[in-house]
Amino acid sequence: MSFARVFSFAILLPYTVQYSASDSAYDEIKVGAGNGQYVVQDCSGVHIRSFADAGAAITHKFESPFRIGAHAFGGVAGDNGSPFVFVYPDLALDFKNFSFGTTGLRIGNLDKFYFEIASMDQPPPFSGKGAMRLGVGFGDIHPLSRFWIGTNVIPYNNLGVATQIEFPMHDNQYLFINGRYGTYVDLPEYGISLGLRIRY
Repeated sequence: MSFARVFSFAILLPYTVQYSASDSAYDEIKVGAGNGQYVVQDCSGVHIRSFADAGAAITHKFESPFRIGAHAFGGVAGDNGSPFVFVYPDLALDFKNFSFGTTGLRIGNLDKFYFEIASMDQPPPFSGKGAMRLGVGFGDIHPLSRFWIGTNVIPYNNLGVATQIEFPMHDNQYLFINGRYGTYVDLPEYGISLGLRIRY
């Protein structure tokens, strides 16, 4: 399949999933921090390594279909506490029932039900939901504002069960908790983090 066909499909798909010209614009800031552990295996055997990470993201959603933003992440990992820092862009065609961009693919409404394949879109990037993941989400399930469940990998070795629950705190302020658990050679690999989402 040629690049032109794939690009044309990506542009036209939103119109097949109930595009709405009334999609609202917003600004959003997210911050989070967490920690966990993963397993490494080398010539000397199997070892458990811990990590801690933190991140922040800022996003501006225009009237459909454009969204722009940036994610900044950092942390430490391994026995020596090796630091890592990177910045990742958030550029997307973002419709009410469809989104496609640098941080992944979503089909469905964030406020109702959706399926997503995502990468590097959630601060912090590794603890909890993981850097790369797929799953389903639900919106407005009292007392939660959002709920997501799925699977992920990186920095872990195997797929594990991951989830995010989000609670409303005040107007336009939401607390989210990420959790993840899996195993590798019968050793636990997990992450957990807390974050805050603020909409303006």
